Amino acid sequence: MDIRRRRSRGILRCIKEDRLEDIELDCETMHDIGAFFENGVCVKPDIKAAVYWYELAVECGSDLAKSDLADVLRKGSQGYPKDLRRAFDLYKDCGLPYAHYRVGEFYEHGWGVEQDKESAKAYYRLALKEGHGLAERKLKEWNFLE
Repeated sequence: MDIRRRRSRGILRCIKEDRLEDIELDCETMHDIGAFFENGVCVKPDIKAAVYWYELAVECGSDLAKSDLADVLRKGSQGYPKDLRRAFDLYKDCGLPYAHYRVGEFYEHGWGVEQDKESAKAYYRLALKEGHGLAERKLKEWNFLE
């Protein structure tokens, strides 16, 4: 069993036994706890708990937490209030190709920001350069694949 899987099992055991004080809370762990609560992994789904843990991980700089929290805020997951502007800001501050693709979508559709096709293309191109497959499809759709 790899280290990450053992680590995740240990975190889940501590959550189930209400022993959070036994967990070393680094950025990655805080993100993972948020994901466990969001997705109901061995715990009852709890979007408020997920957001709490994602926020802690965002504060310490986790790009995965920024992206996952932005997804919750963009979709209004599990009844959590939508906040498109905050979602946009989180995606834009994130260094992941997925987040760059989402920034392109925000600019394309004007979700919480002024619609800006040139900025959308720029972010889709960045996401494509970083290997995000949906960005290629979007650029082909617009006939802007150069």
